[in-house]
Amino acid sequence: MVAYRDLSGVRMQPEIIAHHHPATGTVTYLVVDPATLLCAIVDPVLDFDPETEATDTSFVDAIIAQIRARDMGPTWILETGLHAAHLSAAGHLKYETGASVCIGAGVIESLKRLAPAMGEHGVDLDGWDFDKLAQDGEVMPMGGLEITAHAVTGRLPGAVAYQIGDAVFTGDVILAPGLGAGRADLPGADAQALYAAARKFLSLPDDTRLMAGWEAAEGAATTTVAQQRAQNVQLRDGVDLPTFVAARQAADAALPSLPYAAQALRVAIRSGKLPPQGDDGRRFPPTDIPSF
Repeated sequence: MVAYRDLSGVRMQPEIIAHHHPATGTVTYLVVDPATLLCAIVDPVLDFDPETEATDTSFVDAIIAQIRARDMGPTWILETGLHAAHLSAAGHLKYETGASVCIGAGVIESLKRLAPAMGEHGVDLDGWDFDKLAQDGEVMPMGGLEITAHAVTGRLPGAVAYQIGDAVFTGDVILAPGLGAGRADLPGADAQALYAAARKFLSLPDDTRLMAGWEAAEGAATTTVAQQRAQNVQLRDGVDLPTFVAARQAADAALPSLPYAAQALRVAIRSGKLPPQGDDGRRFPPTDIPSF
């Protein structure tokens, strides 16, 4: 893990500003290199009304206004995966700021299965709609900081966590201590691999910041490795693999279905751009979600 050092030799860490999206519980992070004011945006959210299927950019526009007010330089839009619980605003954010959209290289597997099965056209199955397909362990620059991508095989193909300085943006791998880990019942997810990914992050130094992609209450998404190892109901020290898998499966069985997964995935596979309107004027006709 590398971080910028100023002329005094003090290691600089990223400034992180969390933006809670009340309608979905998702957290969008603005990550700033304090030396250069270059920045990255992790998991931007598009407002969506499932009743009318109308979209709105108010939430992400407020983040863009913050970026412009401080004259920051947007460099990366970091997607932790193909999102099924919220619509990605990566397309709008890229158009407004010119930042490059990054996702894990494993997303190609999801694209080649998902897009044809959902009857989606105009989606590049080799991932060229994204600007960057990050390999596991790949390091990307951002001013004086570095972003290291970590593939998360227990989530969906293409899921990735990003390590920047003393912070790891875990997506849904590790949630608040009282919630445990993210759900592992979606097609392509695997509880055993999810456990392995979580233990990898929990082996980092105790003061490493863990930034979850979802929170039940505002402010609950930011923890430390030490807090998680002591308090996480599913991942604390002493919880072995069989115990975790049983707990995760029981929790998943009680969870409701995602309310608009098909609409979210239609946007996600297009790198955060809205799908085209059909002959009836609709962007989100009813569709089944196949295994991917």
